[in-house]
Amino acid sequence: MRTATADTATTAPAAPASAAPTPAAPSDGGGALAPLVGDAQEFLSRHWTRTPLLRRAVSPDAFAGLLSLEVLTDLLTTRALRLPHVRLVRDGQQVAESQYTGVRRIGHGTVTDAIDPGKVLSHFGLGATLVLDAVELLVPAVGALCEQLAASLSCPVDAVAFLTPPDRKGLAAHIDDEDVFVLQLSGSKQWTVHEQVRPVPLTPGALPASALGPVALTPLLEPGDVLYVPRGTPHHAASTGGHSLHLSLAARRPTLTALTADTLLAALRAAGPDRDLNSLDPAQEIGALVQAQASGALARLDTVPVPVHVADGAGREGDALAGVLRALAALAVPGTRYAAGGAIALTYEEDGAVVADFGRFSARFPPSARGLLERLAAGGTAGAREFTTDGAAGTGTLSLLLVRGALRLAP
Repeated sequence: MRTATADTATTAPAAPASAAPTPAAPSDGGGALAPLVGDAQEFLSRHWTRTPLLRRAVSPDAFAGLLSLEVLTDLLTTRALRLPHVRLVRDGQQVAESQYTGVRRIGHGTVTDAIDPGKVLSHFGLGATLVLDAVELLVPAVGALCEQLAASLSCPVDAVAFLTPPDRKGLAAHIDDEDVFVLQLSGSKQWTVHEQVRPVPLTPGALPASALGPVALTPLLEPGDVLYVPRGTPHHAASTGGHSLHLSLAARRPTLTALTADTLLAALRAAGPDRDLNSLDPAQEIGALVQAQASGALARLDTVPVPVHVADGAGREGDALAGVLRALAALAVPGTRYAAGGAIALTYEEDGAVVADFGRFSARFPPSARGLLERLAAGGTAGAREFTTDGAAGTGTLSLLLVRGALRLAP
Protein backbone atom coordinates (compact mmCIF):
# COMPACT_ATOMS: atom_id res chain seq x y z
CA MET A 1 0.00 0.00 0.00
CA ARG A 2 1.15 3.58 -0.58
CA THR A 3 2.45 5.51 2.42
CA ALA A 4 2.83 9.26 2.90
CA THR A 5 6.26 10.80 2.32
CA ALA A 6 8.01 12.69 5.10
CA ASP A 7 7.10 16.05 3.51
CA THR A 8 3.40 15.34 3.16
CA ALA A 9 3.29 13.88 6.66
CA THR A 10 4.65 17.06 8.21
CA THR A 11 2.59 19.55 6.19
CA ALA A 12 -0.80 17.79 6.31
CA PRO A 13 -3.28 19.54 8.66
CA ALA A 14 -4.37 17.68 11.74
CA ALA A 15 -7.74 15.94 11.44
CA PRO A 16 -10.56 17.27 13.64
CA ALA A 17 -11.52 15.14 16.62
CA SER A 18 -14.95 14.42 15.09
CA ALA A 19 -13.60 13.06 11.78
CA ALA A 20 -13.82 9.38 10.91
CA PRO A 21 -10.55 7.49 11.58
CA THR A 22 -8.22 6.68 8.69
CA PRO A 23 -8.05 2.92 7.99
CA ALA A 24 -5.03 1.26 9.57
CA ALA A 25 -2.47 -0.55 7.44
CA PRO A 26 -2.84 -4.35 7.42
CA SER A 27 -0.69 -6.26 9.89
CA ASP A 28 -0.89 -9.92 10.78
CA GLY A 29 -0.36 -9.35 14.46
CA GLY A 30 -3.23 -11.73 15.24
CA GLY A 31 -1.75 -14.51 13.12
CA ALA A 32 -4.91 -15.11 11.05
CA LEU A 33 -3.23 -14.63 7.66
CA ALA A 34 -0.38 -17.13 7.98
CA PRO A 35 -2.59 -20.28 7.96
CA LEU A 36 -4.19 -19.01 4.74
CA VAL A 37 -1.30 -17.51 2.76
CA GLY A 38 1.90 -18.77 4.38
CA ASP A 39 4.34 -15.88 4.84
CA ALA A 40 2.00 -13.05 5.87
CA GLN A 41 4.45 -10.19 5.33
CA GLU A 42 5.37 -11.42 1.85
CA PHE A 43 1.66 -11.72 1.02
CA LEU A 44 0.96 -8.15 2.21
CA SER A 45 3.88 -6.68 0.26
CA ARG A 46 3.52 -8.68 -3.00
CA HIS A 47 -0.11 -9.80 -3.38
CA TRP A 48 -2.54 -7.92 -1.12
CA THR A 49 -4.83 -5.70 -3.28
CA ARG A 50 -2.73 -6.46 -6.42
CA THR A 51 -2.24 -10.02 -7.66
CA PRO A 52 -3.87 -13.43 -7.03
CA LEU A 53 -2.14 -16.09 -4.94
CA LEU A 54 -2.54 -19.87 -4.84
CA ARG A 55 -1.43 -21.76 -1.74
CA ARG A 56 -1.58 -25.53 -1.83
CA ALA A 57 -2.90 -27.42 1.16
CA VAL A 58 -0.61 -28.16 4.06
CA SER A 59 -3.16 -30.91 4.80
CA PRO A 60 -6.48 -31.82 3.13
CA ASP A 61 -7.99 -31.56 6.63
CA ALA A 62 -6.68 -28.03 7.19
CA PHE A 63 -10.23 -26.62 7.42
CA ALA A 64 -11.96 -29.71 8.83
CA GLY A 65 -13.25 -27.86 11.90
CA LEU A 66 -14.52 -24.84 10.00
CA LEU A 67 -17.54 -25.80 7.86
CA SER A 68 -18.44 -29.32 6.75
CA LEU A 69 -21.24 -30.81 4.71
CA GLU A 70 -22.65 -32.14 7.98
CA VAL A 71 -22.82 -28.63 9.45
CA LEU A 72 -24.31 -27.30 6.20
CA THR A 73 -26.92 -30.05 6.37
CA ASP A 74 -27.92 -28.98 9.87
CA LEU A 75 -28.20 -25.33 8.84
CA LEU A 76 -30.41 -26.07 5.86
CA THR A 77 -32.70 -28.67 7.37
CA THR A 78 -33.07 -27.95 11.09
CA ARG A 79 -32.77 -24.17 11.27
CA ALA A 80 -35.55 -21.75 10.31
CA LEU A 81 -33.44 -20.04 7.64
CA ARG A 82 -35.00 -17.17 5.72
CA LEU A 83 -34.02 -14.83 2.92
CA PRO A 84 -31.50 -13.43 2.28
CA HIS A 85 -29.34 -16.16 3.87
CA VAL A 86 -29.78 -18.56 0.93
CA ARG A 87 -29.46 -18.01 -2.83
CA LEU A 88 -29.55 -20.44 -5.75
CA VAL A 89 -27.61 -19.84 -8.97
CA ARG A 90 -27.86 -21.97 -12.12
CA ASP A 91 -25.78 -21.49 -15.27
CA GLY A 92 -24.84 -17.98 -14.21
CA GLN A 93 -28.41 -16.87 -13.48
CA GLN A 94 -30.08 -16.30 -10.11
CA VAL A 95 -33.01 -18.62 -9.44
CA ALA A 96 -36.10 -16.62 -8.48
CA GLU A 97 -36.47 -16.54 -4.70
CA SER A 98 -40.13 -17.55 -4.94
CA GLN A 99 -39.04 -20.91 -6.38
CA TYR A 100 -37.32 -22.09 -3.18
CA THR A 101 -39.15 -20.26 -0.37
CA GLY A 102 -42.50 -20.80 1.30
CA VAL A 103 -44.78 -19.89 4.20
CA ARG A 104 -43.79 -21.02 7.69
CA ARG A 105 -45.31 -20.57 11.10
CA ILE A 106 -42.77 -19.37 13.68
CA GLY A 107 -44.17 -19.03 17.18
CA HIS A 108 -47.17 -16.71 17.04
CA GLY A 109 -46.16 -15.24 13.68
CA THR A 110 -45.92 -16.31 10.06
CA VAL A 111 -43.16 -15.60 7.55
CA THR A 112 -43.47 -15.89 3.78
CA ASP A 113 -39.75 -16.08 2.90
CA ALA A 114 -38.75 -19.26 4.75
CA ILE A 115 -36.27 -21.50 2.93
CA ASP A 116 -38.02 -24.69 1.74
CA PRO A 117 -35.52 -27.62 1.89
CA GLY A 118 -37.55 -29.67 -0.58
CA LYS A 119 -37.49 -26.93 -3.20
CA VAL A 120 -33.78 -26.33 -2.58
CA LEU A 121 -33.09 -30.02 -3.16
CA SER A 122 -35.09 -29.96 -6.39
CA HIS A 123 -33.05 -27.09 -7.85
CA PHE A 124 -29.78 -28.53 -6.54
CA GLY A 125 -30.60 -31.77 -8.34
CA LEU A 126 -31.12 -29.81 -11.57
CA GLY A 127 -27.66 -28.25 -11.31
CA ALA A 128 -28.13 -25.10 -9.21
CA THR A 129 -25.32 -23.94 -6.93
CA LEU A 130 -26.44 -23.35 -3.35
CA VAL A 131 -25.09 -20.10 -1.87
CA LEU A 132 -25.22 -19.50 1.89
CA ASP A 133 -24.57 -15.87 2.84
CA ALA A 134 -23.36 -14.47 6.18
CA VAL A 135 -22.02 -17.83 7.36
CA GLU A 136 -20.10 -15.98 10.08
CA LEU A 137 -23.46 -15.31 11.79
CA LEU A 138 -24.46 -18.99 11.68
CA VAL A 139 -21.27 -20.93 12.45
CA PRO A 140 -19.17 -19.81 15.48
CA ALA A 141 -15.89 -21.21 14.06
CA VAL A 142 -16.34 -19.21 10.85
CA GLY A 143 -17.32 -16.11 12.83
CA ALA A 144 -14.14 -16.36 14.92
CA LEU A 145 -11.97 -16.69 11.81
CA CYS A 146 -13.63 -13.65 10.21
CA GLU A 147 -13.01 -11.58 13.33
CA GLN A 148 -9.33 -12.59 13.44
CA LEU A 149 -8.84 -11.90 9.73
CA ALA A 150 -10.60 -8.54 10.05
CA ALA A 151 -8.18 -7.56 12.81
CA SER A 152 -5.21 -8.56 10.64
CA LEU A 153 -6.44 -6.72 7.52
CA SER A 154 -8.01 -3.70 9.27
CA CYS A 155 -11.32 -4.09 7.41
CA PRO A 156 -14.58 -6.04 7.88
CA VAL A 157 -14.64 -9.68 6.73
CA ASP A 158 -17.71 -11.83 6.08
CA ALA A 159 -18.15 -15.36 4.75
CA VAL A 160 -20.13 -17.00 1.93
CA ALA A 161 -20.37 -20.77 1.30
CA PHE A 162 -20.85 -22.25 -2.18
CA LEU A 163 -22.05 -25.84 -2.71
CA THR A 164 -21.95 -26.77 -6.41
CA PRO A 165 -23.36 -30.04 -7.86
CA PRO A 166 -21.13 -32.30 -10.00
CA ASP A 167 -19.73 -30.80 -13.21
CA ARG A 168 -21.55 -27.51 -12.90
CA LYS A 169 -20.71 -23.81 -13.01
CA GLY A 170 -22.51 -21.54 -10.58
CA LEU A 171 -21.68 -17.88 -11.17
CA ALA A 172 -20.74 -16.56 -14.60
CA ALA A 173 -17.37 -14.84 -15.13
CA HIS A 174 -17.44 -11.75 -12.90
CA ILE A 175 -15.56 -9.34 -10.67
CA ASP A 176 -16.20 -8.68 -6.97
CA ASP A 177 -15.99 -5.42 -5.06
CA GLU A 178 -14.06 -7.07 -2.23
CA ASP A 179 -10.89 -9.12 -1.83
CA VAL A 180 -11.72 -12.83 -1.51
CA PHE A 181 -9.92 -15.74 0.16
CA VAL A 182 -11.30 -19.00 -1.26
CA LEU A 183 -10.98 -21.99 1.10
CA GLN A 184 -11.71 -25.34 -0.58
CA LEU A 185 -13.49 -27.54 1.96
CA SER A 186 -14.80 -30.58 0.08
CA GLY A 187 -14.66 -31.89 -3.48
CA SER A 188 -12.76 -29.97 -6.15
CA LYS A 189 -13.26 -26.97 -8.39
CA GLN A 190 -11.50 -25.76 -11.53
CA TRP A 191 -10.84 -22.01 -11.41
CA THR A 192 -9.85 -19.51 -14.07
CA VAL A 193 -8.47 -16.25 -12.68
CA HIS A 194 -7.59 -13.36 -14.98
CA GLU A 195 -5.32 -10.39 -14.38
CA GLN A 196 -6.76 -7.54 -12.32
CA VAL A 197 -8.62 -4.88 -14.29
CA ARG A 198 -6.91 -1.46 -14.12
CA PRO A 199 -8.06 0.99 -12.94
CA VAL A 200 -9.74 -1.31 -10.43
CA PRO A 201 -13.55 -1.16 -10.82
CA LEU A 202 -15.50 -0.78 -7.60
CA THR A 203 -18.82 -2.16 -8.84
CA PRO A 204 -19.31 -5.94 -8.92
CA GLY A 205 -20.91 -7.70 -11.85
CA ALA A 206 -20.71 -10.22 -14.67
CA LEU A 207 -18.32 -9.63 -17.57
CA PRO A 208 -18.42 -10.64 -21.25
CA ALA A 209 -15.58 -12.83 -22.52
CA SER A 210 -14.08 -9.86 -24.38
CA ALA A 211 -13.54 -7.97 -21.10
CA LEU A 212 -11.84 -10.73 -19.11
CA GLY A 213 -8.27 -10.00 -20.14
CA PRO A 214 -5.20 -12.28 -19.88
CA VAL A 215 -5.36 -15.39 -17.71
CA ALA A 216 -3.21 -15.33 -14.57
CA LEU A 217 -4.02 -18.68 -12.90
CA THR A 218 -5.97 -21.85 -13.74
CA PRO A 219 -5.78 -23.87 -10.53
CA LEU A 220 -7.75 -26.97 -9.62
CA LEU A 221 -8.63 -26.41 -5.96
CA GLU A 222 -8.82 -29.46 -3.70
CA PRO A 223 -9.54 -29.73 0.05
CA GLY A 224 -7.20 -27.53 2.07
CA ASP A 225 -6.16 -25.29 -0.86
CA VAL A 226 -6.49 -21.49 -0.62
CA LEU A 227 -6.89 -19.01 -3.47
CA TYR A 228 -6.67 -15.25 -2.97
CA VAL A 229 -8.48 -13.09 -5.57
CA PRO A 230 -8.06 -9.29 -5.26
CA ARG A 231 -10.89 -6.88 -5.83
CA GLY A 232 -11.58 -6.19 -9.52
CA THR A 233 -10.05 -9.47 -10.71
CA PRO A 234 -12.22 -11.43 -13.21
CA HIS A 235 -12.75 -15.08 -12.32
CA HIS A 236 -15.07 -18.06 -12.79
CA ALA A 237 -15.08 -21.70 -11.67
CA ALA A 238 -16.79 -25.07 -12.14
CA SER A 239 -16.94 -28.25 -10.08
CA THR A 240 -15.01 -31.19 -11.53
CA GLY A 241 -16.24 -34.76 -11.33
CA GLY A 242 -18.05 -34.57 -8.00
CA HIS A 243 -19.55 -31.82 -5.88
CA SER A 244 -17.61 -28.83 -4.58
CA LEU A 245 -17.95 -26.98 -1.27
CA HIS A 246 -15.86 -23.88 -0.70
CA LEU A 247 -15.95 -20.92 1.67
CA SER A 248 -15.22 -17.38 0.45
CA LEU A 249 -13.93 -14.93 3.05
CA ALA A 250 -14.67 -11.44 1.68
CA ALA A 251 -12.50 -8.60 2.97
CA ARG A 252 -14.35 -5.34 2.37
CA ARG A 253 -11.67 -2.66 2.07
CA PRO A 254 -12.99 0.91 2.36
CA THR A 255 -13.09 3.06 -0.76
CA LEU A 256 -12.40 6.80 -0.98
CA THR A 257 -16.13 7.51 -1.31
CA ALA A 258 -16.99 5.41 1.74
CA LEU A 259 -14.27 7.02 3.83
CA THR A 260 -15.40 10.50 2.71
CA ALA A 261 -19.03 9.70 3.56
CA ASP A 262 -18.03 8.47 7.03
CA THR A 263 -15.99 11.60 7.64
CA LEU A 264 -18.81 13.92 6.52
CA LEU A 265 -21.34 12.05 8.64
CA ALA A 266 -19.10 12.35 11.69
CA ALA A 267 -18.78 16.10 11.04
CA LEU A 268 -22.58 16.51 10.63
CA ARG A 269 -23.23 14.70 13.90
CA ALA A 270 -20.76 16.97 15.69
CA ALA A 271 -22.36 20.13 14.20
CA GLY A 272 -25.61 19.90 16.20
CA PRO A 273 -28.86 17.93 16.74
CA ASP A 274 -30.85 16.57 13.78
CA ARG A 275 -34.43 17.68 12.96
CA ASP A 276 -37.57 15.68 12.14
CA LEU A 277 -38.92 17.40 9.03
CA ASN A 278 -41.98 15.13 8.86
CA SER A 279 -43.30 16.81 11.99
CA LEU A 280 -43.83 19.96 9.88
CA ASP A 281 -46.27 18.23 7.45
CA PRO A 282 -49.96 19.17 7.80
CA ALA A 283 -52.03 16.50 9.52
CA GLN A 284 -54.40 16.31 6.52
CA GLU A 285 -51.54 15.31 4.18
CA ILE A 286 -50.36 12.63 6.57
CA GLY A 287 -53.91 11.25 6.78
CA ALA A 288 -54.16 11.08 2.98
CA LEU A 289 -50.88 9.15 2.80
CA VAL A 290 -52.14 6.66 5.38
CA GLN A 291 -55.37 6.15 3.44
CA ALA A 292 -53.48 5.61 0.17
CA GLN A 293 -51.21 3.05 1.85
CA ALA A 294 -54.20 1.21 3.31
CA SER A 295 -56.02 1.18 -0.06
CA GLY A 296 -52.96 -0.26 -1.77
CA ALA A 297 -52.72 -3.02 0.83
CA LEU A 298 -56.41 -3.93 0.36
CA ALA A 299 -55.98 -4.07 -3.43
CA ARG A 300 -53.18 -6.64 -3.04
CA LEU A 301 -54.93 -8.72 -0.39
CA ASP A 302 -56.05 -11.41 -2.86
CA THR A 303 -52.47 -12.05 -3.98
CA VAL A 304 -51.05 -12.50 -0.48
CA PRO A 305 -50.59 -16.18 0.48
CA VAL A 306 -52.80 -17.43 3.31
CA PRO A 307 -50.71 -18.25 6.42
CA VAL A 308 -50.70 -21.97 7.22
CA HIS A 309 -49.00 -24.23 9.71
CA VAL A 310 -46.01 -26.23 8.53
CA ALA A 311 -47.31 -29.29 6.71
CA ASP A 312 -46.51 -32.74 8.04
CA GLY A 313 -44.46 -33.41 4.90
CA ALA A 314 -42.08 -30.47 5.51
CA GLY A 315 -39.89 -32.56 7.76
CA ARG A 316 -39.66 -35.28 5.12
CA GLU A 317 -38.53 -32.68 2.56
CA GLY A 318 -35.79 -31.59 4.94
CA ASP A 319 -34.81 -35.21 5.47
CA ALA A 320 -34.42 -35.68 1.72
CA LEU A 321 -31.98 -32.77 1.42
CA ALA A 322 -30.12 -33.95 4.51
CA GLY A 323 -29.85 -37.44 3.02
CA VAL A 324 -28.25 -36.14 -0.19
CA LEU A 325 -25.74 -33.93 1.63
CA ARG A 326 -24.79 -36.68 4.08
CA ALA A 327 -24.31 -39.11 1.20
CA LEU A 328 -21.96 -36.64 -0.49
CA ALA A 329 -20.03 -36.19 2.75
CA ALA A 330 -19.69 -39.98 3.08
CA LEU A 331 -17.83 -40.22 -0.25
CA ALA A 332 -14.61 -39.60 1.68
CA VAL A 333 -15.33 -42.36 4.23
CA PRO A 334 -13.79 -45.77 3.33
CA GLY A 335 -16.25 -48.64 3.23
CA THR A 336 -19.35 -46.55 2.60
CA ARG A 337 -22.10 -48.46 0.78
CA TYR A 338 -24.86 -47.12 -1.45
CA ALA A 339 -28.30 -48.46 -2.42
CA ALA A 340 -30.93 -47.53 -4.99
CA GLY A 341 -33.08 -44.54 -4.09
CA GLY A 342 -36.09 -46.17 -5.73
CA ALA A 343 -37.05 -48.69 -8.38
CA ILE A 344 -34.62 -49.12 -11.30
CA ALA A 345 -35.80 -50.46 -14.68
CA LEU A 346 -33.02 -51.81 -16.91
CA THR A 347 -32.98 -52.26 -20.69
CA TYR A 348 -30.09 -53.62 -22.75
CA GLU A 349 -28.87 -52.31 -26.10
CA GLU A 350 -27.29 -54.32 -28.93
CA ASP A 351 -23.75 -53.15 -28.08
CA GLY A 352 -24.14 -54.34 -24.49
CA ALA A 353 -24.76 -50.90 -23.01
CA VAL A 354 -27.32 -50.68 -20.20
CA VAL A 355 -29.99 -47.98 -19.93
CA ALA A 356 -31.16 -47.45 -16.36
CA ASP A 357 -34.51 -45.73 -15.80
CA PHE A 358 -34.53 -44.22 -12.29
CA GLY A 359 -38.06 -42.80 -12.61
CA ARG A 360 -37.30 -39.11 -12.89
CA PHE A 361 -34.51 -39.58 -15.44
CA SER A 362 -32.63 -42.22 -17.42
CA ALA A 363 -28.90 -42.75 -17.95
CA ARG A 364 -26.84 -44.93 -20.30
CA PHE A 365 -23.99 -47.02 -18.82
CA PRO A 366 -21.24 -49.10 -20.47
CA PRO A 367 -21.50 -52.92 -20.57
CA SER A 368 -19.06 -53.19 -17.63
CA ALA A 369 -21.71 -51.64 -15.32
CA ARG A 370 -24.30 -54.36 -15.99
CA GLY A 371 -23.58 -56.45 -12.90
CA LEU A 372 -23.48 -53.40 -10.63
CA LEU A 373 -26.80 -52.04 -11.92
CA GLU A 374 -28.53 -55.43 -11.72
CA ARG A 375 -27.42 -55.78 -8.11
CA LEU A 376 -28.71 -52.30 -7.21
CA ALA A 377 -31.99 -52.93 -9.05
CA ALA A 378 -32.44 -56.13 -7.02
CA GLY A 379 -32.04 -54.26 -3.72
CA GLY A 380 -28.31 -54.83 -3.17
CA THR A 381 -25.61 -52.29 -2.29
CA ALA A 382 -22.36 -51.11 -3.84
CA GLY A 383 -19.17 -49.37 -2.72
CA ALA A 384 -17.84 -46.11 -4.16
CA ARG A 385 -14.92 -47.86 -5.89
CA GLU A 386 -17.31 -49.88 -8.02
CA PHE A 387 -18.39 -46.74 -9.89
CA THR A 388 -15.44 -46.47 -12.24
CA THR A 389 -17.08 -45.12 -15.38
CA ASP A 390 -15.39 -41.72 -15.10
CA GLY A 391 -11.87 -42.91 -14.37
CA ALA A 392 -11.66 -41.23 -10.96
CA ALA A 393 -12.93 -43.87 -8.55
CA GLY A 394 -16.45 -43.07 -9.75
CA THR A 395 -16.66 -39.79 -7.83
CA GLY A 396 -18.36 -37.86 -10.63
CA THR A 397 -20.87 -40.53 -11.66
CA LEU A 398 -21.67 -41.46 -8.08
CA SER A 399 -22.05 -37.81 -6.98
CA LEU A 400 -24.42 -37.11 -9.85
CA LEU A 401 -26.56 -40.16 -9.04
CA LEU A 402 -26.71 -39.09 -5.38
CA VAL A 403 -27.70 -35.51 -6.21
CA ARG A 404 -30.41 -36.69 -8.62
CA GLY A 405 -31.83 -39.07 -5.98
CA ALA A 406 -31.05 -42.25 -7.91
CA LEU A 407 -28.86 -43.56 -5.06
CA ARG A 408 -28.74 -43.11 -1.30
CA LEU A 409 -26.60 -44.12 1.65
CA ALA A 410 -27.18 -47.77 2.56
CA PRO A 411 -28.46 -48.30 6.12
